[in-house]
Amino acid sequence: MKRSTEKQLIKLTVFVALVLQSLIGYAQETYVQVNGASLHSKSGNNGFNPGLGIEKAVSENWNIAGGWYYNSDYRGSAYAYGRYSYFRQDGWDLGIGIGGITGYNNWTVMPMVFPEFCYEWVCAIALPQLHSSGSSILAVHLRIPL
Repeated sequence: MKRSTEKQLIKLTVFVALVLQSLIGYAQETYVQVNGASLHSKSGNNGFNPGLGIEKAVSENWNIAGGWYYNSDYRGSAYAYGRYSYFRQDGWDLGIGIGGITGYNNWTVMPMVFPEFCYEWVCAIALPQLHSSGSSILAVHLRIPL
């Protein structure tokens, strides 16, 4: 995967976050995402996935996020996504994300749609079987408010 594609995706995410923030003016939470671990339905994949990202609330129900991590295929991946929260109560935040990710076979930017479940600072993302790894994935990261 070309580093220029990853850099372009990160730059686009930052640009969109700044533009949306200035247009909407919604002053809510900003988070640092600390990526860390994943469980796979098949063995042989990387389960240690360090990385960092930034997440920004742009409305009551929408967040945008982008960052980088070391993926399950032992390669670097840049990601950007929007997330709609359909349930927020008592520390729970359940949503659906849609976006793109780099670093996987046969894709410059692979589209993705996924459920994300957060309780306080801990979040889990469930991904269906990926062609490159042949495995379904449950990835865990921290979402630390700034």
